[in-house]
Amino acid sequence: MSLIQALPCSRSCSAVTAALVATLGAPPTTTAALHRLPEVVSWLQVRADLVGDVPAAWLREAFRGQLLYTLGSGGATAGLDRSERLVAAAAEGYDLVELDAQRDVRADVLAAIPPHQRMIRWKGPATGASELASRFRCLSRIEARSYLLIVEARRASDGLVPLSFLRSAGRRDVTAYADGEVGLWSRILAPLLGAPLIFAGRTVNDQETSDGPGPERMIAEFGLPSLPTVDRICGIVGAGANRSLSPGLHNAVYRALGYPGLFLPFRVDAFDEFWREVVESQALEQLGLRTQGFTVASPNKEAAVTVLKALGRVSRDSASVNLVFRRGPAWAAITTDSTGVLANLDRRTLPGQRAAVIGCGGSGRAIASALSRAGAHTTLVNRSHERGEQASRLLGLPFAPLSRFSAEGYDLIINATSVGTRGEALPFSLRSVAQHTLVVDLIYAQAPTPLVESARANGLRVVDGREVLLAQVERQFIRMTGLAPPPGLLAERLGLAPKSRAG
Repeated sequence: MSLIQALPCSRSCSAVTAALVATLGAPPTTTAALHRLPEVVSWLQVRADLVGDVPAAWLREAFRGQLLYTLGSGGATAGLDRSERLVAAAAEGYDLVELDAQRDVRADVLAAIPPHQRMIRWKGPATGASELASRFRCLSRIEARSYLLIVEARRASDGLVPLSFLRSAGRRDVTAYADGEVGLWSRILAPLLGAPLIFAGRTVNDQETSDGPGPERMIAEFGLPSLPTVDRICGIVGAGANRSLSPGLHNAVYRALGYPGLFLPFRVDAFDEFWREVVESQALEQLGLRTQGFTVASPNKEAAVTVLKALGRVSRDSASVNLVFRRGPAWAAITTDSTGVLANLDRRTLPGQRAAVIGCGGSGRAIASALSRAGAHTTLVNRSHERGEQASRLLGLPFAPLSRFSAEGYDLIINATSVGTRGEALPFSLRSVAQHTLVVDLIYAQAPTPLVESARANGLRVVDGREVLLAQVERQFIRMTGLAPPPGLLAERLGLAPKSRAG
């Protein structure tokens, strides 16, 4: 009995299809949440350690796919020990019952649960693909329908181990990936190397947990459960990569153009480590996947400058990089932070304007440098005096502490921080600014940020973060692929009218 209806046939196929697994991670009171699951979700993992023992018959009233029973780290409850719960789930009619290789592989459990209902699961550290293969050889002696190997991950490069193992294993009954936020990219990529299952993150009260994106985002951002033939990898490298809109935007254009790439989120805090272990090692190339380009997000923008030397002029001036891409056999490094802002401004009016840039991180410095080059009288504003003064010396621009900043008298105010997004009051007022003042907020969110709300309430012109992001992604896509995105597609994905951007 196979796990999926359409198994991956080979890397030469036009598409690879895996079975998408949604996770029930909160105690259900009704079947409404199950009814809302997308039709392409073919498995439901019931985390009995979190939700209790839910009758399979009740779940099948709302979910037509297959059911996977998981105890995780849970144990005895309601008078039943762990093994009794597992055996009861199999008898209840769950299609698969997950058996922990270190706790549940016992003679009495195996005698009560037939092979076609067994998923043998192992989780632990692994130093290399060969070690994981050795571990699997031991597991495969236990007859089962499915095997699941999860590598405990501390950094993004740990995701290479399960992927290398999958490629060498050549099996269609084993799923392997690295866990946590740093391993999410390997979970998405695993079907291309043969994994039959892909696990979406769980949701609790419609909020995603740290397990990763829920099934709706997995579908919308990566096109799952089907993936096209892919031979090149791009991605975003940053601490907040898993929450970025960039993967969904780039992958939508890839699908529209039939481009053989996949844009992945790499949760990374140390850029030099990522570059050395994932890119320079050519580990992905050994899997048949060429690294093509990466957008670089906080806190890696400054570190990327020291790792990559071929920089654009604004990147050199501001000591900040947010895009690296192949240019022939070498890598080029530039910033598109300034591009995203300047594309939404009338550059003809910039000479002589007074501009304030709030935030002296990599984005703020790049934007301030570009505005100054365009002729604007630019002031740096920052909460930290030390960081603000460092940026002032680097760029040769005046600095004002945020605590003493007044927006009055400025023609252009640009927010390159998260100010106001955590519920705190805005540290400056827009009430006294002139009506011609333009406010630009780099933060993008589903709802208007406090700064955008304040600007609109005071009748000011506004460019919000999605408009800035649109211009950046267009430039990034062209640099990384050499192609132009279809007109209007990115704006549509961001919920923007194509003509809403400033001229």
